[in-house]
Amino acid sequence: MRPLVYPADWMFRDPPLPLADFGRRLLAEGDSWFTIGTLNLADASNMLFTLQFAQSTAIINCAYPGDTLNHIANNLRDPYFDQLLRRPNFASFWEAILLSAGGNDLIDAAQAPPTDAGGQPAPLDQRLLLTPAEAALRPPDVTGAERFVSEPGWTALAAYLRANLAEVVKRRDQGPSAGRPLFLHTYSTPTVWRQGTLGASDGWLFKAFMTFGIAPADQQAIADLLFHRLRQLMLSVDQGSLMGDALPQVHVFDSASQVTLLPPDPQATSSSGDWVNEIHPSRSGYRKLGAAFGSFIDEVLSRYPG
Repeated sequence: MRPLVYPADWMFRDPPLPLADFGRRLLAEGDSWFTIGTLNLADASNMLFTLQFAQSTAIINCAYPGDTLNHIANNLRDPYFDQLLRRPNFASFWEAILLSAGGNDLIDAAQAPPTDAGGQPAPLDQRLLLTPAEAALRPPDVTGAERFVSEPGWTALAAYLRANLAEVVKRRDQGPSAGRPLFLHTYSTPTVWRQGTLGASDGWLFKAFMTFGIAPADQQAIADLLFHRLRQLMLSVDQGSLMGDALPQVHVFDSASQVTLLPPDPQATSSSGDWVNEIHPSRSGYRKLGAAFGSFIDEVLSRYPG
């Protein structure tokens, strides 16, 4: 059955939400995969709406479009998550925490410009991409899509993601839900596509690659590489990964390998395949993701005490 998803501010309404009527209560935070990733309301959805569970579930959703991990961890954009997770007199017990994070951070990093305000090349640790001229100066053993990735920029992004995920886990363990499972997911690799939404009409990756002057023939391979690296990083924090980055009671659903989304036609000018725009699935895409993610959550929660 599908959950009932409530905005976080409803927790402060009078009368209070009837959370005791549900078999489970989950707290969600994150980026646009947990909110509305398009202003095309005919195709608007998110993954929380499409989760399928074995028992009745309420989800209190603190997610905000465009949220990055830094916004989530430092609470400047949305104080509800921190209050409901760990603040005395506000926090509640949650059977699990759902977190959609990392995707917006990668997209933001890819859009960091190649030059600074003075027209000089931006420091390599402050951007994720290289221009073709810079790529041509890479060592001969660096080939393919890797030529266009700023390794200092990737190192900085990866360190930032790991630090902020660890901070969220630390804060979980400072409240009533200490030791409860925290669920993350990987991201389906987007197709580079000039299809966005209001404020980003040319998409995100497409616009970034054009800004850097990267040829269309190279663009998709670069996107594939960046999202592969993000997937590997997210999987490494799973408590069962046996990696040095693993975090306690963190479980990562590998949607990138477990769910196949139909790619869009890059020439389309509206929703195509299982995508509503370059980086957001459509309702059909989220239905596929939600059914599989819900089953994963059910299976993991069956191993935790009620």
